[in-house]
Amino acid sequence: MSKPLFTNEEASNAAYRNIRDAKDGPLYSARLRCEYYWQFFERHADNEFLKELRSNFYARYWEMHLTTSLILNGYDVTCPKPGPDVGILYRGQRIWFEAVSPGPGDPGHPDFVAAPKPGEVSDVPNERMVLRYLNSISEKYERQYANWLEKGYISRSDAFVIALNPCLIPFEYADTTPPRILQAAYTVGPQYLTLDKATGEVVGSGFHFRGSIKKTKPKALSADVVDIPTGVFQDRKHNGLSALLCSRVDAVNHRGELDGDYQLVPNPHADVPLPASFRFRGIYYAVVQTGDGYTVTPQGLKLPM
Repeated sequence: MSKPLFTNEEASNAAYRNIRDAKDGPLYSARLRCEYYWQFFERHADNEFLKELRSNFYARYWEMHLTTSLILNGYDVTCPKPGPDVGILYRGQRIWFEAVSPGPGDPGHPDFVAAPKPGEVSDVPNERMVLRYLNSISEKYERQYANWLEKGYISRSDAFVIALNPCLIPFEYADTTPPRILQAAYTVGPQYLTLDKATGEVVGSGFHFRGSIKKTKPKALSADVVDIPTGVFQDRKHNGLSALLCSRVDAVNHRGELDGDYQLVPNPHADVPLPASFRFRGIYYAVVQTGDGYTVTPQGLKLPM
């Protein structure tokens, strides 16, 4: 028998309560959308899903959204417990997806991303935001992925994708150039422009090299500054990672097609590459190694028929 997604049980998460209690408007539309996804996802949900949705709404919603997008794209999904959130078989290749929703971090820590104050103009703390991405990638890859391999839940011949949804990080309603997911994957930093001194016209552009981001240790530990490496696709320590996926979708801010805002970034050095023809809707970042660098080309996608 089907269980309701939203209940009147105590819920600590404000988003859950607001969507559950809405009678009209965007929040009510969000509730209907969530309940529609639940029709597809319920039989794949773990035993703690409904309970944790009430306290950790965005993370569990992202897991449901990702799984439902795969189902509606025609894939037969498997959701092992324990193991990665969802897996599919694509043209003979097993692909696992692990969803993660990085938040703003802990106040007082050097990678904490504080929300902008109303009425004030704030600089976007882009490097701290990229650090939040890197922290989530490290947690999922170095701890969980390694543990699943060791215990045999997944195989070294399987492709593995970490799927980030950073909508809980302040300022994440807009991306940068280059996208932050690329700034985590590669040693690439902010864009620069070259101007003609005489005319002031832009005559060229490029991107700064950034191999690390400086991070001050919490005062409780020390005042030392450490360099956090970027470029997880280039360090050869993450070759078990086939791709990164990024989406900023949340339950209320619906972005057209279910997977229409997905950013899919394949790892050119993966031990098990993502199949070259695998796509979501959204943007696929095709990469070609050129000398000691990389050319990354965004491609708008349509699913193959």
